[in-house]
Amino acid sequence: MKQSMKAAIKWLQERGGSCAVARVKGGGRIFLAAGEAAPFLPITAKNLIEAGLAEYVDENGRKSARFRLIEPAASAAIGG
Repeated sequence: MKQSMKAAIKWLQERGGSCAVARVKGGGRIFLAAGEAAPFLPITAKNLIEAGLAEYVDENGRKSARFRLIEPAASAAIGG
């Protein structure tokens, strides 16, 4: 597992395991939790999803409104 993935899991766990996904100008995305912007890029989120450690969650018909870890797989992946 890449170091960036481990750091993203730890950051999310410290903030409750999920975050909001906000779209920005130019079509990009940022991840927000506990009033902070996540220190990881969307490619890291994609890698976590492909590894089965996280998922996007649709809320009220809004595509990819939230991003969350899948526990206990995420904890096991970082040895916690």
